[in-house]
Amino acid sequence: MEPIDRRTASRSGRERSVRELASVLDSSGLAVTSLGPDRPLVLASPVILDPLEPSQSVPGGLLLGVGVAADSAGPALREAARAGYAAVVLKETANSEGRPEAIARLSAEADVAGIAVLVVEGELSWRQLDTLLESALGAVAEAGDAPTALGAGDLFALANAIAAMVGGATTIENLQEEVLAYSTLPDQPIDLDRQQGILGRQVPHLPENAAQYAAVFRARGAVRIPGTGEALGRLAVAVRAGNEPLGSVWVVDPGGDLPDEAATALERGADLAALHLLRARSGRDLARLRRAEGLRRLIHGDDDAALVARRLNLGLRPPFAVLAFEAGLPAGAEAVTLTRLTDLVSTLVESQRRGTWCVEEGGVVYAVLGEVSAKDGQLIRTLARRVRDRASRALGVTLRAALGASVDSAAAIVASRHSADQALLLLDPEGEEGFVRAADLHSRLSLLEIGAFLQTKERLVAPAAQEMASYDTSNGSEYAKTLLAYLESGRDSALTAAALSLHQNTLRYRLKRIRDLFDVDLSHADDVLLLWISLRAMQTG
Repeated sequence: MEPIDRRTASRSGRERSVRELASVLDSSGLAVTSLGPDRPLVLASPVILDPLEPSQSVPGGLLLGVGVAADSAGPALREAARAGYAAVVLKETANSEGRPEAIARLSAEADVAGIAVLVVEGELSWRQLDTLLESALGAVAEAGDAPTALGAGDLFALANAIAAMVGGATTIENLQEEVLAYSTLPDQPIDLDRQQGILGRQVPHLPENAAQYAAVFRARGAVRIPGTGEALGRLAVAVRAGNEPLGSVWVVDPGGDLPDEAATALERGADLAALHLLRARSGRDLARLRRAEGLRRLIHGDDDAALVARRLNLGLRPPFAVLAFEAGLPAGAEAVTLTRLTDLVSTLVESQRRGTWCVEEGGVVYAVLGEVSAKDGQLIRTLARRVRDRASRALGVTLRAALGASVDSAAAIVASRHSADQALLLLDPEGEEGFVRAADLHSRLSLLEIGAFLQTKERLVAPAAQEMASYDTSNGSEYAKTLLAYLESGRDSALTAAALSLHQNTLRYRLKRIRDLFDVDLSHADDVLLLWISLRAMQTG
């Protein structure tokens, strides 16, 4: 067998014991049975067993026994021991028949081989288990047995320090509700939500999440979150740098009775967490800020758009199109809501469609798509629906989405963005789908453009249209609306009367009054065309 070592760098150069690692895993909610001698463990990444290759010496290492059954692991254990490994990790299904006897035999074989064995129960995949082991090794590397001071160290050490001071199992999260670190102290109650969050490194998406996170980020200090169902209560606090939200810290509060001193300690811990999060994201955010600034220049029509696109090295290839998402957040909404929305849209869109980059501007999240073809319409519609559904579940916000016109150059991306903005204006706020393509609204968008142009050139507007609009405003009449409906129905009196909920005699009287009051002659095609365009542009403008 050959251990396939994908990440061989040691974390700290220090050694811990296999039982310390088992304790960390157990405190994370994982069912682990530790067998054999307690061996010193080198804090390096786990390696994978390859039974087709000869073994290599990895003193003090951790071996993932992929494909090794617990009831026939003897040969693998002996060879791993000869290669110098401290422990072998095996998987088994919980409550399997004859488990006590199998565990007893495995324990005896581990003792004979002189190697520790960690048996993990449950349906966890090897990929998930590998991720969890990486996190647990990081926690063991920096966390002491009983941390009591908020000193230097990584987020796992800080989570342990907070857990010790506050008195409950602790998790530290970013704005995307990803679990960055968690405490590993023994004898602190946890629930299924915490266990799932640690295993997936992502807070489970629950209906109550949006309201709870909103309460935490609105408050300037610690907030008590009551338990719901089988979920235990929490004491939570936002992590901020000044007024800028960075994440949050959550402490399990089973009885909802952690004292006020615990809340004060949690707030102190949040201040230190802010330093860690700022340090961790500084380099990454610099690149993001540069990219965001470049994208803003593209969607605003920078004179050097092509050069900007090349310098950003975005990998975008024409045709381009802009997909815009707008939440319609109320004035004064928390900045964290918009930040989390931007991250959610960016994560989903950029992961689902190659050659896509996102940026927020003026409360709208714009996704700049590359290689857009005519056949992509339904795929983009489906993507927009997924983003809307996820935003509704995770953040409690309702998104509207619009796909701008397809363009062939980086310099024209601004035109696609403009058409997406206009399509959002015309999108029915009560519509169930909440998505529209600018291509489906071409005529209405053209009239918007004409209306905007006519507002700057009033001399081109039909005089009768201006007079009607002014008369209606002064007298509360609806002559402009009536005439526009009549022209749009092809001068069909029955259709017009039905559309306006009028009797046909009332409609005829209104049309006669329009001719008399405004000197309108509907027998001249040119006059009718200009009058209709003017009325339509005034309505949509």
